[in-house]
Amino acid sequence: MSGLEMRPGCECCDVDLPADEVGAVVCSFECTWCSGCAEHLERACPNCGGALMPRPTRVGDALVRHPASTTRVVSDEPCPGPGYVGRARPTQRLTRKPERGAPDRAALDSLLDEVLAGTLSTVVDGRPWVVPMLFARDGDRLLLHGSTGAGALRQVAAGAPAVLSVTVVDGLVVAHTTFDSSANYRSAVVHGELVNLTGADRASALERISERLIPGRTAEVRASTPKEEAATLAMALPITDGHWVLKARSGGPSLPEDDVDGAWCGVVPLRVVAGEPEPAPWSVEDGVPVPASVTGFVASVGMGAR
Repeated sequence: MSGLEMRPGCECCDVDLPADEVGAVVCSFECTWCSGCAEHLERACPNCGGALMPRPTRVGDALVRHPASTTRVVSDEPCPGPGYVGRARPTQRLTRKPERGAPDRAALDSLLDEVLAGTLSTVVDGRPWVVPMLFARDGDRLLLHGSTGAGALRQVAAGAPAVLSVTVVDGLVVAHTTFDSSANYRSAVVHGELVNLTGADRASALERISERLIPGRTAEVRASTPKEEAATLAMALPITDGHWVLKARSGGPSLPEDDVDGAWCGVVPLRVVAGEPEPAPWSVEDGVPVPASVTGFVASVGMGAR
């Protein structure tokens, strides 16, 4: 039985591409590139013109019985840099209602620490690609995860330019006309290049995401198996100066310039709360009580938390 050659590095930038990690793409002749360089190659192999597709991983006993190649192949052509790295990224700024912009990094961190899910956007094969994702902030980076079996996610996991956006609607602003009505909100957009995490950094990132969602839960259940970790992709999106935007509106409706004709004006506050935990049938049958991690989470975001 023959298999893929599993070359050890990218033919353009020469970055390491281990056989048991995602981040490599290949053509039908096994020419191998990193996902980042595949972007500026427009997902087409410069050697044969064929499409570049995510390379399957080879792990465990299969990798022992069929070791990866150790022969590096590097193109004689100069590499412009993985993906969009090396291209100037414009500094992000608000063009509409710039007065609502908030340059305070602490306010950005506070919003990112409050929101559980965001929308990750990028471009795959020249088409828009958008998916909602759970995430966690770890200092100056955002941690995300998904399945290694998700083809599009694997294509963007190494070096792809991406955007994560989050929004919280704090209230509906009811004005004397629908035109003047609005919403109180906080939103953030973070631009950067996705970085594929491996080894101990990947394991740490996955644990941090779990702890961000329900603090203390990882100590109540068994640890992830090597197989489960290998099936999970972990990525980081750096938070760098000039590549994020925070925008917010608060307060009531603007003072009308004309007669309101008896129309009620004001604000309807909105917030997310946790409800009563609903146990699985087998937990009810076994008489397992609601754990401390879940009761603690409900207490922190429940009806009486604010």
